[in-house]
Amino acid sequence: MELMNAHYYFREKCYEAAIKECSSNVGDPMIALLKSFCLVLVDRVNEALEAVRPFISHPKSSVAALLMSIYAHNHCQVVDREALRDLDSSLRNAKQNAETTDLFYEGFYHYLARNHGKAQSILDESLTKDPSSSKTLALLGWLQVDAKKQRAALRQFTSALQLDKNNMDALMGEIYSLGPVEALGKVNALVVKQPKAVVPLIEKMKLQLANRQWDNAADTALRTLGLQADNISAQEVRALKFLVFGKYDEVLPILRKLLSDMTKQEPKAYWKTMRVVSAFSRCCGNNSSVLSELENFVKRAMKTGAHSLDVLLEAGHYYFLTGRWLDAENAYKEAAKMDDASLAFCGLTQVGLAQSGLSNEVREQIEFLIDLDEKKENPELLMLRGLLNPAESIELLDKAVSILQSRSTQYKFGIDYLIHLDPELLIKIAHSYPENKMGEKRKLRTLNLVVETCPGLVEANIELAKVQLSVGDFSEATSTLNNILDNIDGSNPHAHLLFANLHIQKNDFEQAAATLEHGLSNNLQIREYPAYHMLSGLVAKHRGNDTLCINSLKQAVTVSKGPNKLTKNELGTLYAELSAAHMRNKELAQAAEDLKEARELLKGTEQEFTVTIATAQLCAMEGSVHKALALLSDIPKNSPNYVKAQIQKADIYLTYLKDGHGFATSYKKLVEHDPSPEHLLLLGDAYMAIQEPELAVQSYEKAMQSNSGNTKLNCKLARVLVKCHQYHKAIKCYKNSGEEGSVELAELLLKLGQPDKAEQVLTEYPSTKKALTLAKVHEKSGDVKKALRVLKDALEETGRSDLEWSAKICQQMAIYSSQLRDHNTAIEHYKRALTYHPGDTSVQIALAKLYMEVNDWNGCELLCKSLMAKDPHNEPALLMVADLALRRVDLASAMNHFTSLLDRRPNYWVALARLVEVSRRSASLQRSLPYLEAAKSIEPNNPGLHYCYGLYHWYNGEMQAAVQSFNGARGDAEWGSQAVHNMVEVCMGQSAANKLLAELKPQNQDEESGLLLLTSFVRVATHDRSEVERAIIDFTTLANNDTHRVGATLGLGMGYMEQGQAARAKAMLKRMAKHPWSLEEADYLERCWLLLGELYIQAGSQQQASDLLHRVITHNQSSAKAYELLGMIAEKEQSYIKAGQHYLQAWNLSGDSNPSLGYKLAYNQLKSKRYSESVATCQRVLSVYPDYPKIKKDILDKALPRLRS
Repeated sequence: MELMNAHYYFREKCYEAAIKECSSNVGDPMIALLKSFCLVLVDRVNEALEAVRPFISHPKSSVAALLMSIYAHNHCQVVDREALRDLDSSLRNAKQNAETTDLFYEGFYHYLARNHGKAQSILDESLTKDPSSSKTLALLGWLQVDAKKQRAALRQFTSALQLDKNNMDALMGEIYSLGPVEALGKVNALVVKQPKAVVPLIEKMKLQLANRQWDNAADTALRTLGLQADNISAQEVRALKFLVFGKYDEVLPILRKLLSDMTKQEPKAYWKTMRVVSAFSRCCGNNSSVLSELENFVKRAMKTGAHSLDVLLEAGHYYFLTGRWLDAENAYKEAAKMDDASLAFCGLTQVGLAQSGLSNEVREQIEFLIDLDEKKENPELLMLRGLLNPAESIELLDKAVSILQSRSTQYKFGIDYLIHLDPELLIKIAHSYPENKMGEKRKLRTLNLVVETCPGLVEANIELAKVQLSVGDFSEATSTLNNILDNIDGSNPHAHLLFANLHIQKNDFEQAAATLEHGLSNNLQIREYPAYHMLSGLVAKHRGNDTLCINSLKQAVTVSKGPNKLTKNELGTLYAELSAAHMRNKELAQAAEDLKEARELLKGTEQEFTVTIATAQLCAMEGSVHKALALLSDIPKNSPNYVKAQIQKADIYLTYLKDGHGFATSYKKLVEHDPSPEHLLLLGDAYMAIQEPELAVQSYEKAMQSNSGNTKLNCKLARVLVKCHQYHKAIKCYKNSGEEGSVELAELLLKLGQPDKAEQVLTEYPSTKKALTLAKVHEKSGDVKKALRVLKDALEETGRSDLEWSAKICQQMAIYSSQLRDHNTAIEHYKRALTYHPGDTSVQIALAKLYMEVNDWNGCELLCKSLMAKDPHNEPALLMVADLALRRVDLASAMNHFTSLLDRRPNYWVALARLVEVSRRSASLQRSLPYLEAAKSIEPNNPGLHYCYGLYHWYNGEMQAAVQSFNGARGDAEWGSQAVHNMVEVCMGQSAANKLLAELKPQNQDEESGLLLLTSFVRVATHDRSEVERAIIDFTTLANNDTHRVGATLGLGMGYMEQGQAARAKAMLKRMAKHPWSLEEADYLERCWLLLGELYIQAGSQQQASDLLHRVITHNQSSAKAYELLGMIAEKEQSYIKAGQHYLQAWNLSGDSNPSLGYKLAYNQLKSKRYSESVATCQRVLSVYPDYPKIKKDILDKALPRLRS
């Protein structure tokens, strides 16, 4: 063990530690030679001579001892020449009498002195004379290790162990020669045998690190420190782990103790001290605290190693990283005085570049270095060469990356690997790649290499996320940003801003807003970054708030003049967006000022063309369309903005000149300039925009010819083929797209009525991403519970690995739970979705609607207020607040809310339909008419408008007009189904009702039940005995369904009345007497109360009838029937004045159009001696219905004489 330990520390260049291990077994020549050599290396020459002196006279080791003595004398400050002559003479005599074993020790000396060729020949001779020498074989193995011949080394160590299984030095050599995985198994066995030995633990720790088992390596380091509290290797590994994962605060105390222990244990080992600086400075991401701590290591190394080229170069590099240009220059200049000056000159050039940019002097220095570097294998110089030769930069930078990778792979993963890989230099190289597609690909590869090696490097992660965003890889960008925020720095402003940018690129502006808000709550300094205000402006733009958008973008311009600058690209985008916002606000003069300022700032850069494109848009808006086209035509074809310019030209042709040919020609020019698949796709999209799907298919197919394996392109072509109704070809394209298009293929098969095939497609590609579509398959088959199970399994598999997808799954689970009437579970699913995707307004709106549905009005109101606090113009939330007022029967507030919504957006059809409903229920239907007319002036043919007019006419008793209006919405996807339903209600009792029923196509079980309910009412309206009986059977079935219970109960009451079973009808309707009112069931429930009230009146239960009728009026002040029945009650009680008032209200609400009601009104006016009013009522009835003589005989002829008297 002693030899193994000493040899291990010698190889690790821990010479003081090796000397300590050699202190006990002084009689072993190998130990003595090893100790003597280490003593020389730490400048303890006299002790070195003493260590080998006893072995000079030993016949088996005299040659080696004499060689060692000569080596030691040559390292004295003052060389004793006479002593050297005596030693040389003794050496010649000893060699003449050398024994076999003496050859081994002589070979061992040459191995220590790194005379590998000499050592190899001597040991080979020794092995020939003594082939059973295990230690000779082991030493030959170590020679092969130094020569990087691992397989040859392994053979030697294996042979040595076969001769002596207890040869610990050979065992360590075998471990060193094996691959990291296999070696770890061997070292574990050694650790078990020697649990208190430190060296095997150190090697185990390094092998775990080589396998990138960071946690295991850290645990072994702690175990090592338990045995030896000041162990340098263990401290290095612990510090390295924290450093690589970005835990810099944890690194600092370890570095302080490490330097202290290094100073005590290895005071002369400047190479060990500088090795820490080399590794940690290259992996700390320029963290100021770590660099500050490393300065003490630099100072310590310079004290004892200022004569070393490596120390001077590393000191120069350190000072360069910390921005201390003068100190860096001095270090490099000292290094330049030594033999190999090229690296020093390269360092000086880097300093010059950092100070003055690519000046003429720096260019000359780079050219001089190119001439000096014969091998052309200096990565830093290759990067500098790329600055001089932009056309060759990608090739040069690729070579630099390859060299760094090649150098690093010569070492197992660890400190030496990181030094030679140089993550800090790789990041610089990544920044140096050009801003084009090829450059982005290389940059992506380089940054991935850095992040895989050092996942805690924030700068590398941020740059990686930027590139991933740039190439449209949102999934990987999300993963990278999550790594930053979850594992490195949760308050990093750049990560939050990039996340918001990612959501904007995905058109998820609400999530972008939530991300910006979350970033602000984590770090208030985020407002000091212009990107924060620019992204806020884009969110405001999406919300239609151009005033806020302009203010935010202006703030971005102001902040960009501070320390956190925008890039030229970002400045171009900022000014383009700011001018566009002014254009949308019709502030053309202000837009012109912005563009003038942008031109001055970006003159001479590529972004000047971005300003030109925005200027062209301004010209087009000012009416100078041809000037706009001329500006865009001036953008050269070699500009990255050429594509944007052609697209802008196409837009101007289509929007301002209505020129479809010019529109398509602009895209054709793109294809002529570069017939790439991307441009062919744009041309195809253009054809789709002008309704030329066949030409679009041709373009897409051409794009496919050069890119047949592109799954995304196959999907796109399939979508166009679906629009062309070429389903067979579309299915083929979807199949060619593999897993990419499997979901869309399944959805198409579902639409084509082939659910079995859809399920088969999804089964072929098992993935959680297919879960939503597979659930739809089961839903289509009527098995909603199975659909829920599919989503539950997918959610368990996805978990928090993809938060956005998990949120979508939860949202769909909530919808299915609602369909199953399991509202509590649905609420929990919505809440869980919000934990995955906080701030998702679509989920919040859905949850608020569900709260409303289950009558949790407070929950609904709180959620809506929360939404409106973030966005005062959130229409769905405002609509629900209005709906809440309606449900609470606060009709005045509901009216105010709906009118406010419509004042802002007159064509908000849902709000308009609700306004008509509220106007009706507040007995002020005419108040909705101005809003209907305002909407008609904007979109006179919109199906939503026809639907709203249909409601108005229906409620106003204008049935023919109602049918005509509803007919205008009949074929619409959104309004058609409800419009047909209402037409059936209007046409109840007519043959048209049955024809209309055939048009209703239910999409789920709930809609099927709704259709059955409506069909049953149509059957009752026929008054046919068999039809009524069939209706009663269906109503009885539906009465067990929560959704349709109220309507079914009404139907049963009406059916029993048709059969003359009033008592049975009354018993059935009494179930609804105390049923809570809800907007969804309002009409059916109110009709239940009216019918039951009528039965109560017939039975003489006036009070019970009155209570029910007043409840109807509370919710619907326009119920003429309720007032009529109240009039009947008052009339029976001989309260003629009161009866007259009720009948008058009913008469007015019916539009003075019901002669029977007019008769009752006139009669009660007569009985209450209000003769003039009675006469007026009679005359009104007779003017409309002259063939109604009963009222003249019974009332008018009696009232007129009394009026005269």
